[in-house]
Amino acid sequence: MRRGRAIIFSLAAAVLAASAADFQYRGSEVQYVSAEPVAQVQAKAGASAPVTLKFRVLEGYHVNSNKPRSELLIPTKLKLNPPLGISVTEFRYPAGKDFSLSFSPAETLSVYTGDFSIQAALKPVASAPAGAYHVTGELDYQACSDRACFPPKKLPVSFEVSVTK
Repeated sequence: MRRGRAIIFSLAAAVLAASAADFQYRGSEVQYVSAEPVAQVQAKAGASAPVTLKFRVLEGYHVNSNKPRSELLIPTKLKLNPPLGISVTEFRYPAGKDFSLSFSPAETLSVYTGDFSIQAALKPVASAPAGAYHVTGELDYQACSDRACFPPKKLPVSFEVSVTK
């Protein structure tokens, strides 16, 4: 446990000591993750409907999985804000991939790289009127390269839910 914390603190120190020029070049406006458009979700009032949100991490970067191996690391988390009458009943995240940094090859991180998807289940109340509903939300993440971690980001997401009786 003590060795693990020492490695995490070493990792944090290395990240802080990473190139400031790289951070300045990247700037705070860069999104390291992008989202694919979501097709309209079809949901029957009173029944659960699945929705899959697909994301892509820029090449050369990674984000922590939703269950990082240390409480010091920021997990990737999807937040959805459905309108009144629709609830989110479940989120299913993919398993993270093992990843180690060149300066600490024995310590593995749980990360997402490349393409990954998060599934959610939406449930309109049984009395929900038929119609189209707009769902907004955001993906909270922290991107890192092999040299530095960047400030946490929020990637907006949105899609339509068509409720039928």
